[in-house]
Amino acid sequence: MDDPSCQGYGHTVPLSDGGKAFCIIYSVIGIPFTLLFLTAVVQRIIVYVTRRPVLYFHIRWGFSKQIVAIIHAVVLGFITVSCFFFIPAAIFSVLEDDWNFLESFYFCFISLSTIGLGDYVPGEGYNQKFRELYKIGIT
Repeated sequence: MDDPSCQGYGHTVPLSDGGKAFCIIYSVIGIPFTLLFLTAVVQRIIVYVTRRPVLYFHIRWGFSKQIVAIIHAVVLGFITVSCFFFIPAAIFSVLEDDWNFLESFYFCFISLSTIGLGDYVPGEGYNQKFRELYKIGIT
């Protein structure tokens, strides 16, 4: 692995000036629209995911709003961490022959936090079954 072109995520990059300009323009337009879209989605689902469950347990069962809100936040945090870190790390540790759970968890954290060091890249083993499908799934 002494060849720098074979390391990390930097496999696909725009080489032409037009390609670089396109990436800049696309990012300047795409990032704000993505944030706007995510804000609109969160505003619509927040009522069903946070406010209604807390009010239900407060009104129906008579629990304190503060206690229900804390328990609800902990449960949502656990579900989020499980869906984005624990479950994918378990899957990667099974599918990647040379990764253990810690390495898989590290990959998920580094990738999802957008640090993206590129020291672990899934789907690089040529002996993997359904490699092309696996690469598309990772994407």
